[in-house]
Amino acid sequence: MAARCSRLSTISVRRLALPKFYSGRTASSIEWHVIQGDAVEALSLIAPESVECVITSPPYFWLRDYGVPRQIGLEDTVAGYIDALTRVFDEVFRVLSPTGTLFLNLGDTYYSGKGKSHGTDQKSKKRRFGLRAVDKSGGLDLGLQRKSIIGIPWRVATSLSKREWVLRSPIIWHRDKCLPEAVNDRPRRSYEFVFMFAKSRHYYFNRKPLVDQNIDEDVWTIPPRTQSNGKLETAPFPEELVERCLSIGCPPGGLVLDPFAGSGTTLSVALATNRPAIGIDVHPDLCQYMVRRLSGQLL
Repeated sequence: MAARCSRLSTISVRRLALPKFYSGRTASSIEWHVIQGDAVEALSLIAPESVECVITSPPYFWLRDYGVPRQIGLEDTVAGYIDALTRVFDEVFRVLSPTGTLFLNLGDTYYSGKGKSHGTDQKSKKRRFGLRAVDKSGGLDLGLQRKSIIGIPWRVATSLSKREWVLRSPIIWHRDKCLPEAVNDRPRRSYEFVFMFAKSRHYYFNRKPLVDQNIDEDVWTIPPRTQSNGKLETAPFPEELVERCLSIGCPPGGLVLDPFAGSGTTLSVALATNRPAIGIDVHPDLCQYMVRRLSGQLL
């Protein structure tokens, strides 16, 4: 059973108002930790340079409303969204080892500028907003024309590159057999970006798994994953995507982190490959789901 964690070598448990801590071990004694709370606040509890690999997919800009305070993704401007993510990844940079890597999955968003949407999105009831920032007139803070794609992934990647991150590779995740978009006046998207960052010029990278699979090394064709978590709705990326990131960017036994852990896919795959893992999420229901999943309480 998972329990509230005590003082650990990796995590310093200080008394803060928001985060809650849970920890446990697998049958093979691989340790895991789940922290509920704001990502920046929770990351401040992790020891510097203790993490070997970060694999994460933050909430996309104005895609879902998870109904919890301090969530990222519903900022009024693109600059505000990028600033919120930058603050998180500044802390990620601090906890990442000098030879560590970051795999950042982000999707894009369109600017409509035509007022409140009256339709529904069959993909997720959590996409039913009132007047969203991406629907307001004014081009957000960018002067965009209506119906323009915003370019969120590259805007975030460029912002991180202007700090201390080394952007090593933009990887195309071809979302094979994904549910098509309901649009008729442009090509329907079937891919997202996975940006591979390094903390320094010299870092862990194992190219052999890509060579052995005889695949396009920077175009990964992997079906998206649908998941039913009872009454929870998440947007989990597939286990195969996490496995590939770990195989090339994380040494055996290296500590894995996901600061936007959601339902815990990154943690689950890390543990299955005998790597300890830490997951952070602001949503209490998702944290409870992760704890049950990692404790083996879910079938």
